[in-house]
Parts: sequence; C-alpha cells; structure tokens
Amino acid sequence: MKASNIAVALVHCPVLNRKGESSTTSITPMDVHDFARTCAFYDVDKVYLVHPAKGMQAMVYDLTGYWATGEGGVRNAGRKQVLESVSVVDSLEDAQKEGDYQLWMTSAMVEEGHVIEPRELPEMAGNHLIVFGTGSGLDVENLPKENGWLSPIVGIGKVRHLSVRSALAIYLDRMFDREG
Repeated sequence: MKASNIAVALVHCPVLNRKGESSTTSITPMDVHDFARTCAFYDVDKVYLVHPAKGMQAMVYDLTGYWATGEGGVRNAGRKQVLESVSVVDSLEDAQKEGDYQLWMTSAMVEEGHVIEPRELPEMAGNHLIVFGTGSGLDVENLPKENGWLSPIVGIGKVRHLSVRSALAIYLDRMFDREG
C-alpha cells in the first residue's frame, strides 16, 4: 500500500514544557535521521520539521545537505534518498498549506474530540498530516485546529510515554499493518 496521502510533522514549537507552559525545543540530528528513515520504510514521502529558529533550520539544512549534495550522498545513495523527504518549516500552518493536509494530532494522553485508530487513516479521503510533539507534548492552544486525534499508544510500564521516534514507528506500523 502506498502512503502517498500521509505525511508526518515533528513539532518543536509550540510545545509544552514540564510546567505546562508554551515552549520551544531543539531539533536533534537523531530525530532528523530516524524520522526520515522510518517514514521511508513505510513509504511516507514527506517529513516536516517545525521550528521557527533560523539557526535550528540551518543545522538541518547542513545535515541533509551533506547527504543530498555533498560527499555523503556519493558514499550512501540510500541515505541521500531518505533525507530528501525532509522539509523544515517555520510553523505547522506552513506544512499544512503545502499539502492541503488534514491534521491528525498524537498524544500520550487520551484527548477529547474525534479520535480514530491509526489503521483508519490511510483509507480516508484527502491528504493527512500526522502531528507529533516534542517536549511535554503539543501546545494545541497555539496550533491550528486539528481534524482529530490518533488513539494514544498505551503502555503498561513505569513511564507515561515513549520517545517520539518510537511512537512514530508504532503509529506507522499500526497504520500499514497488512496482517492486523
């Protein structure tokens, strides 16, 4: 199944800090590589990194540029292809406009509103942007209105939530599970 109507966004601003206040987090190279690679594995063509700071954006351009146009791409054509899916935008609104996306938020908590199971999304009409937050979660009060929420990943252990990279992999696997 082609995931051509699905894209993902990793939001670094606005997100919540541990006190529940609106905040901004840093982009990490690990997130860039892992989000791009996981999306490539599931044939998701577009990865948006949302951050308004030009310094953070420049770091991503340097990282992806090394593979896209630098010697890294010559040595590892596969990584070049994977990182070509990464786009840095100032805001979630910018990403949403680019693909005329419906927004589907993720959270470690059960949210109110329209909640769907991940496997339902690929069958729905339109273009869909799955939105992940960093820090202590998305600051939905300062983001565009969502179309709905993906049901949370519920664990049984000592922590409340997974790393965002792990959550991405689980959500995409649940979306495109051919056996389930």
